[in-house]
Amino acid sequence: MKWSTEVPVRQGEPLIDYQKPVVLLGSCFAAHLGAKLAHFQFQELTNPLGVLYHPKAIETLIGRSLAGRWYTADDFIQNQGLWRNFEAHSDLAGPDLNQAVTLHNESLQALSEGLKMASHIVITLGTAFVYQLLSSGNWVGNCQKMPASLFEKQLMDPGQLEESLLKALSKIREVNPGVQFLMTVSPVRHVRDGLVENQRSKAHLLTAVHKLADSAHVQYFPAYEIMMDELRDYRFYKPDLVHPNAMAIDYIWERFKASWIDPDLTPVLEEVDRIRKGLAHRPLHADSEAHRNFRIKLEGQIKELVGRYPFMDFS
Repeated sequence: MKWSTEVPVRQGEPLIDYQKPVVLLGSCFAAHLGAKLAHFQFQELTNPLGVLYHPKAIETLIGRSLAGRWYTADDFIQNQGLWRNFEAHSDLAGPDLNQAVTLHNESLQALSEGLKMASHIVITLGTAFVYQLLSSGNWVGNCQKMPASLFEKQLMDPGQLEESLLKALSKIREVNPGVQFLMTVSPVRHVRDGLVENQRSKAHLLTAVHKLADSAHVQYFPAYEIMMDELRDYRFYKPDLVHPNAMAIDYIWERFKASWIDPDLTPVLEEVDRIRKGLAHRPLHADSEAHRNFRIKLEGQIKELVGRYPFMDFS
């Protein structure tokens, strides 16, 4: 007996392996995927300028980073004691202006280098609603806790979304012609926009993304459909009833791994996971001979694995 319909997932090509980095940009679901890749010691770069929810924000940062248009103090505003940048997430805000500028530019540099080196770039879109700063006409990635009266909120249509994404992908292809793009739509519901409005927004994103997925260099992973169809039960959500919980994230990761991670790496992933669990183990008797032998064996396993994959870091 089957308890849910299974969403078919296309086999990825080329597969993700340990040889080249993966860049993940977009909503907090991109951060979840990035955390899974980081756990298994893949070379990954996830949202160096923080979570981004819509294509315009992603397009802006990709263009800025690849053009080397570094931030200056004029790009920052002070609010609630922190220096903030409308193009980045508030996680990068700080009380010292010079330090905030430096951190944002270091993150831009990391993004630029990652985009040029990546074998795969995963873009997860959260919403088709965008905010435009009235004083400048610029699209913002984050409103930085500023009054809503400073912005105009708009719902982008599928054509506008497709155009924005195409501009971003084209800029990346100029510096990394062989990169594989993987698009997803976040299963996180933006209920603050309203439930009906959220569905309209997701529909616009899905329409735009599937137009792009007709390209040989753009493929689609159905994270949104898996959450909405296979996991259509509130037991798969956090208490806020909006965000997928750990069980849902683990399930979607397993579907992602089955379709996009080289299966020849399965023994390595299992080895990395065992080491992670071993390092997280908290013994009752840390000074016992048994624990010392356990640590010696674990350190030997780490040394052997890092010998094969020098970029791995278990410190």
